[in-house]
Amino acid sequence: MKRPVLILVLLLLFLVHSFGQDKQLSKKILKQLDEAEKEMVSALSKGDSAAFKKIAGSDYMDINANGTKVTLQSMLLGIPGFRDISVIFSEQSQRVYGNFVLKNGRANFSLSGQLVAEVFYTQGWIYRDKRWQFVHWQGTMTKDFLQMK
Repeated sequence: MKRPVLILVLLLLFLVHSFGQDKQLSKKILKQLDEAEKEMVSALSKGDSAAFKKIAGSDYMDINANGTKVTLQSMLLGIPGFRDISVIFSEQSQRVYGNFVLKNGRANFSLSGQLVAEVFYTQGWIYRDKRWQFVHWQGTMTKDFLQMK
């Protein structure tokens, strides 16, 4: 019984790995992701819902630092509240899965030069319709920031 299960698991791992390798994104397209991320941050800091909507996918989903689920429609309503917020990303890494990229790291949010939030985050980006679409954000306050409060 153990042997057939082991063979099945190995076969599934091989198939998942094979399909992931077939659709690798070019370096040029991955470089475009950095620009899309900058555009997303710019839209936030300008409080520009229309610009954010152009970058986000219709299936955008956010789970913010206080555990609230946010859809694209509700995010667009809240974008003006981000006006004048600056965002600095650090400790970034990314993993590529076909045409989907997970980026994660630390983000500092400041207003008028004062730190208002520091979060560990994960962003999801999908390359479809010949452009990057921002489809996911999840963040949680860092322990260091919580201790400062």
